[in-house]
Formats: sequence, C-alpha cells, structure tokens
Amino acid sequence: MSAAFHVVLLAVVAGASPLALTATLGVIESARPRADGIGFATGYVVGTALACLVGLVAGTAFADRIDSHDTIEAVVELLAGAALVAVGARAARSEPGAEKSGRGTAIMAGLHETGPAAAFSMAALLGFGGPKRLLFTLLAMTAISGDGPVWSTTLVVVYVAISAALVWAPVLFMILARDRAEPMLQRCESWVRAHARGLRVWISLTFGAVLVMVGLLRLVV
Repeated sequence: MSAAFHVVLLAVVAGASPLALTATLGVIESARPRADGIGFATGYVVGTALACLVGLVAGTAFADRIDSHDTIEAVVELLAGAALVAVGARAARSEPGAEKSGRGTAIMAGLHETGPAAAFSMAALLGFGGPKRLLFTLLAMTAISGDGPVWSTTLVVVYVAISAALVWAPVLFMILARDRAEPMLQRCESWVRAHARGLRVWISLTFGAVLVMVGLLRLVV
C-alpha cells in the first residue's frame, strides 16, 4: 500500500474528533468570532504541523535503525485499530455522559469568552494531540520517512490539511460568509453536542475496523 494512502487514512482517523469540532464551533460563537476563530484554527494547524515534524524525525530514525519497520508499523496499526474498536464498544455500553473526560471539559470551559491568543494556545495543544492523535501522526510520518523531500513535504501538507479540516473549514466558512454561517454552525454545534456519544462510538468502531483490516493486509501481502 502506498504512503499516500496511509497518510490520507491516518489523517482522516486522527482528524475525526467531535471534541475538536465542538471546540471550534464554541470559539466562533464568541464576541469576536473571526479573530478568535483565526487564532484557534492557526494554533491547531501549527500544533499539528509541530507534531508532524516530531513524528517525521522520529519516524526517520526508526526506519533507518530497524530493518523490519514495515512489519512493526503494520502490527502497531492493527493494535491501534483493535484499541479503537475496544474503546467504541466500551463507549456503546456506558451510560450517557459517563464518557465525558476532564480533558474535554477543560477544553470546552470558557471557549465563548476566550481571546485570540488564548484560543491559539489552546488549539495548538489540541492540534499537537493526545496519545491517540500523536500515535496516528507518528504512523503517518513513519510511512513517508523514506520518500524524497518534495514528496514528503507534500504528504505532510496533505496530512495537516485533512487532520485539521474540522477546525479550519468552519472558521473559513465564518470568514467568507458570516451571515449564512452563524445559524448553520449553531445548528451544527447543537447537533454534535446532542449526538457526541453516538459519534464517538461510530467513529471508534468504524475507523478501528478499517485500521485492523489494513494492518492485516499489510502483514499478509
């Protein structure tokens, strides 16, 4: 399987975050939606790009030192998929509201009152990622570590753009068409909040199963 396929797949999995989308929608409902939104989107992209840089350096060192790195990557991908399936299954059995984390609550607290600088800092941390997002970033960067500089740079840009799409797309919509964007984004935020648990379950089970299949194919082929 090509590096481009893995980069796109892992970027979609890493970027499928109801928390990131809800946080973005919360920020652009502030008193200064454009300024705060631009700060938040910029911080998220910068944090993601920094994670990619760290992942590319680590991935290159890993690929250079271990001959069987392709097999190890496939096993890690398979295990990550299995972990996502387990998380989704656990969330499906949990009581509504039980899956809310302290991290998510802290990120959402005060979003409507935050300024551009605070939005940038918060988004940069969110974009850099927790363990799950960092793992997928590392896997994606390891997949492209052996390519030439031009192609590697192109794939990094693709990864950042896709994995941050749920953040920069609403902000861009707000900037280009604020009057139309505000009511649509408010409805979107209400829907995401109401269906957050179902989205987490669906995302975890679906993408987890895909990663398991891809990992198995890489081991067999």
